[in-house]
Amino acid sequence: METAGTFVWGSLRMKFQLIMMSCAACLVLPVFAEEDTPLGKQMESFNDAYKAFRKETDPAKGAAAAREAQQAVIKGLAETPAMLVKMPEGPAKAKAAAEYRKMLGKVFVSLCEIEEAFLAGKIDDVAKIVLTLKEMKKAGHDKFIAE
Repeated sequence: METAGTFVWGSLRMKFQLIMMSCAACLVLPVFAEEDTPLGKQMESFNDAYKAFRKETDPAKGAAAAREAQQAVIKGLAETPAMLVKMPEGPAKAKAAAEYRKMLGKVFVSLCEIEEAFLAGKIDDVAKIVLTLKEMKKAGHDKFIAE
């Protein structure tokens, strides 16, 4: 039989374990390291606009959010991911930097397509392009955010 004291201590232990696991998760996630950089700030702006337009049904609001995301990507092109900054100078770094810019260029084109779809009132097309954009976003993070 469980006493009231045993129940309280068990509950406290579970809360403590939950807090410790949350702290450990924060240490493992590399995304937080990127947020304080100029690129991280642009990607945060992009992400806010991305969240806004991916569920938007109003064409004017969706197009405006797509333009906000475009501006963040353009500003992000001028920045260098922390992972690339740490690479030694040479052909591998130059190739990776070009690949980064190329990936962001493709994201920019997709954002323009999203804006056009919104302006044409083709919300179903927006959803399709957002899926492609989501895949690009994941691939870019896998490639250019250091673990």
